[in-house]
Order: sequence, then structure tokens, then C-alpha cells
Amino acid sequence: MWRNLLGRNQILGGNILAVPLMAGILALASATAAIAEPLAEISLGDVPLRNQALTVGPVSVRILEFDPVNYATDETRYLAYELYIDGEFQTEVRQEVDFMFADFSLQNLDPDGIPEVIFHRYTGGAHCCSIYTIYSAQGDRLHRTITYPLDASAAGTFEDLDGDDYSEFLSADQRFLYAFGSYASSWPPIVTLTFRNGSLIDTTRQFSEDMRSNAYGMYEHTRESTPNEPKLGANSILAGYVAQKILMGEYESGWDYMLAHHDPTDSWGLTEYNSSGEAMGTFADFPAALESFLVDLDYLTVTGDPNPNLDLSRIVVEQESLL
Repeated sequence: MWRNLLGRNQILGGNILAVPLMAGILALASATAAIAEPLAEISLGDVPLRNQALTVGPVSVRILEFDPVNYATDETRYLAYELYIDGEFQTEVRQEVDFMFADFSLQNLDPDGIPEVIFHRYTGGAHCCSIYTIYSAQGDRLHRTITYPLDASAAGTFEDLDGDDYSEFLSADQRFLYAFGSYASSWPPIVTLTFRNGSLIDTTRQFSEDMRSNAYGMYEHTRESTPNEPKLGANSILAGYVAQKILMGEYESGWDYMLAHHDPTDSWGLTEYNSSGEAMGTFADFPAALESFLVDLDYLTVTGDPNPNLDLSRIVVEQESLL
């Protein structure tokens, strides 16, 4: 699942080892899934484009204008494109070019036989960021979904995990990155969203084998750590482990495991800050800081119980609209 992501890091001269530890586990967990291969695609890189069309069946994307970023000047460059279904105009978009590279692809994300248009752009930066815009025909309307900027660990791909012809978007909860350790030692819980009726719906809990595989990888990297002989970066992995176990319905065993394997000498993440970045205080220890963190992220309720209403789609999907 990380093939495309790693390939782009290599092109950009990125450090493959900087991808968080959970990437390999997600790839193994999804090894038997059917990747939603593009039916057609066109890349936007360092070459200007004019009047280029991408068509599969009734769906067509027409790139009217694209000029790549010129880093030698401050001149604003633009991308303009139109979407058509059955030859009928649906929408036109004109936006500043704020990405290093991008691509349009037509893929079948659901079984209705009408390809979705996926516009993926990569903004560049340290491990960041991918943004997806998905257009889907829903009756006589066009549905648009736009994701938040997704870090490399959460960028993911579309795969049909259960063979029902509805594709899943495989992501991760990037709020765990840097929370209790470095980027390289961070291991967030997985997020699985299924594409249905033009929307990305949280179905993470339905894919228990993927969650268990991810949790087992966390276990393998922390089982030799103890409070008396802690391993470097253990707390960062254990934060994701407890969250993953909450989603699996095994919060208590996850919490007990964390207590037995955390690093009480690691102070990363123990200072609490307000929205202005000012220090407000310091937690007594990692378990206290982790509990507060999980409450803030809605994995736990204010009473400290697992939150059955946690909807992880809201951390991936920034906006949805009918056009």
C-alpha cells in the first residue's frame, strides 16, 4: 500500500526510514486486499498543460490550464479543470498551484460502474502533505469530498479490503505523531474509511484483523521494555497501542500492558500547552498524560470510559458538499 508513497519520497530524495514504524505493518495487514487501480490517470509535474482530457465511460476531466510552480519567482500559477458526466458540464475549478506534484485519476471506488474522479496533490515538506479531492456522481448531483492535509503516515491508498466492491481508504490517526516521541518512533492507530454514496465512512472497527495486526507490531516493538529497563521511544508506540486496543474493544488489557512497559523517565509529552503555545502545567507521569490525551482525542469519554461514538472520519475528511 505504501509503494506509491515511498516511490515519491525516493524521487524527492526523502529518507525512507523516517516513515513511522506502523507503515510496514499496514502494508502486511493489507497484503491480500485488492488495490483500486486507476482506469486512467494524468500527472501534473514540471511541464505546463493545456486542454488535456481524461475520459473513462461517462466521466471526463478536462484540464484547461496548468502551470507548475516557479520557485525562482513569486509569480502565482494556476490549475483550472472541468468535470463532465455523460457529456454534461458538472463543475469548474480554478485554484492556485500550491503543490509540488499532483495527479488526476479515474477509479471505481464503488459498484455503480461510474468512475470517481480523484485529484491528489502533494504539497511538499517534512513528511507532508497529501490532499485528496474526490468527485462522485450521486443521482443527478456531483458529490465532492476533500480531505485534510494528510501526513505521509496517513496518506494511504484505496483498497477493497473485504471484496464487496466498496473501496476502503487506509489511513492513520496522525494526531499521535510527535505526541509522545519523535516522528520516527511514532506509531498511530489505523483509520479505515469505506467509500459509500460519495462519502468516506468510518469502518475501522469492522476490520479487526487489520487492527490486531497493527497492535501486534506495536507489541513486538515494546515487549522487552519495562519501567526499570525502558526502551527508547516506548511511550510513543504505547500511546498508539492503547488507542488501537480501545478500537478493538480491549481497553483494559491495553492499558495494563502500557503500565507494564512504559518509560517513566521519558518526559516527552508531559507538558500541557494552551492554544497559544504557552505551557500550562506538567502531568505527573506518562499514564496521566496519555489518559488526558485520549480524552482530548475522544477515544475516552470525560469519565475515562471508551467512547463508542468516536467517528474517525472527521479527522480525515475536512469538507463534503453537493455541487
